[in-house]
Amino acid sequence: MSKQFTEKKTVLVLFHNDLRLHDNATLHKAAALADEGKLILTFAPTLADDLQSKNWSQAYSFDKKGPARQQFIDESLADLDKSLQSLGNRLLYLTSEQLLQIIESQGVSYICVSQTADYAQNVAYEALQDKYPQISWHYQATATLFATMPTKDLPQSFTQFRKKVEYSHDLLSASADLDSCQTPVTLAPLPTSLASNDEYYFKVPPFDEQPNEPAQLEPNFKSGETEALAHLQHYFDSDAPSSYKVTRNAMDEWSHSTKFSPWLANGSLSVKTVLNRLRHYEREVVANESTYWIWFELLWREYFYWYAMTHQKNLFLFQGISDKKPPTRYHQERLEQWQQGKTAYPIINACMQQLNHTGYMSNRGRQLVASCFIHELGLDWRYGATYFEQQLIDYDVASNWGNWQYLAGVGADPRGCRQFNLKKQTQQHDPNGEFRDKWLA
Repeated sequence: MSKQFTEKKTVLVLFHNDLRLHDNATLHKAAALADEGKLILTFAPTLADDLQSKNWSQAYSFDKKGPARQQFIDESLADLDKSLQSLGNRLLYLTSEQLLQIIESQGVSYICVSQTADYAQNVAYEALQDKYPQISWHYQATATLFATMPTKDLPQSFTQFRKKVEYSHDLLSASADLDSCQTPVTLAPLPTSLASNDEYYFKVPPFDEQPNEPAQLEPNFKSGETEALAHLQHYFDSDAPSSYKVTRNAMDEWSHSTKFSPWLANGSLSVKTVLNRLRHYEREVVANESTYWIWFELLWREYFYWYAMTHQKNLFLFQGISDKKPPTRYHQERLEQWQQGKTAYPIINACMQQLNHTGYMSNRGRQLVASCFIHELGLDWRYGATYFEQQLIDYDVASNWGNWQYLAGVGADPRGCRQFNLKKQTQQHDPNGEFRDKWLA
């Protein structure tokens, strides 16, 4: 028998924003490749910082995640590790140096990763491929509704994108006719077992013992895939989806928006799983303007994923994807006032206090604080985007930077920059001052 059929393969998975078992095509592919060989499951949080070229990064970068975001990631990893151990393997939490040692010492023949719109992560992957050209790489789509961009070219606006996608792809339709093309979106199979990795070369402390300062997360935001699936079930078992469009702009109420974003952002929850559950709700309960609007928001997320994939480094430039720089600048004192919630605008201060304490802010709040940052304070939008990146538990590179560009007038908005009337918005969304009273007390 030839060496080709006798040599056991060593397959390495680099988890990134795909921290789950359900509908994880990357894990499914790796398990199939490993067969009777060795499967090494890793998470290397500093890989992008350590391996990417620094010549494109900007002075507004930061060195440390906020406590809420770091805690949400760590607890999600702990949940993933527990799930992997139930299948006979475990997760290794590694430095970049340790990852390279494993690749070299174990003769890794395949590396499996999920496709990502994270430019820095992709630069790091390219560096690894250059360093180890003998290794075969396998990329799987795990973060999107579509494996490839669903339009020939990326439209200049979300509205154009939405219309083209809805014309060409009948994903939302909830027909019960299982013989039609409207069957549930196909998910990657759930693994029942994984090839083992008996030898652990690095002692890794339990994730729940990582030396992080405890954060005051919103109590309903419990990290990890287990909690993500529980929240998905609870949300669609309630009446909330049927009134989503009416309630989605609430500043603080838990049930008034879907709250899927933190789990979608780190991949504890699959967007296809959300879509299938939405289709089921429309078929079994009600299909109305509110349930359509959940689909609308999923498409908004999809658009900015492909926006980031298309524009890459330009996602982080001052002029964005435009050819004209905005009339704003860096101002340290104003930046700190905004970060600390000490501006002249109480609604902005309340939103920033909420963010600093919990790592979360409503979509309406994000639009208001970004508009204030750019227009009232006249600040360089990139510093606001960077602070969100540092603090938000649902930070997603494409949605965060794409939406900041959109509001700054250097991105996908055909109408140019948008400014909100803060007084009017306060009267509309916090007329009795309950939100301000809560967070400014």
